[in-house]
Amino acid sequence: MRNKNRREFLKDSAAAGAGAAGISLLNATSSRSATAASADKVLGANDRIRVGLIGCGGQGRADLRQMLKIKNIECVALCDVDDEQTARAVKMVQTEASQNPSLTTRDFKRVLDDKDIDAVIIGTPDHWHAVPTILACQAGKDVYVEKPLSISIGEGRVMDDSGPKSNRIDKLGKRQITPTT
Repeated sequence: MRNKNRREFLKDSAAAGAGAAGISLLNATSSRSATAASADKVLGANDRIRVGLIGCGGQGRADLRQMLKIKNIECVALCDVDDEQTARAVKMVQTEASQNPSLTTRDFKRVLDDKDIDAVIIGTPDHWHAVPTILACQAGKDVYVEKPLSISIGEGRVMDDSGPKSNRIDKLGKRQITPTT
């Protein structure tokens, strides 16, 4: 087995992290869903996870790309302060997942206000991880947030408490870089 370089390691770790978060979200949603025998045959609202991306830069798009590989994930919202990043994300979702997000915005609070969105991916710059994560949990959204969780211990503690207090799933994108020798 050959040693992976840093770029390959990061790519594989992102795929695993986003996939694990998606599976956790899917399992949490599916355990609350269908009771009728015909439910397996009909794709209803309880069988889909509607996801919004907050922060459409390269890492956010990579996380969303991995999430969209999971069955029954639907991207319905894209948010970034940079319209070019949002446009890139729209194009990626349309070409790779044959989906058309119904909401594109610069204001992440519009994503959080949408009651039809089940989960959000936070792919903002590091110093903007805390506020959207805390507000997303308070808004009843499951959250996958990129690492680092926060830039201060106080922020991290508030974020760490926000998931369980709101009965939401919150996942941190954990990657560990090991130096090559």
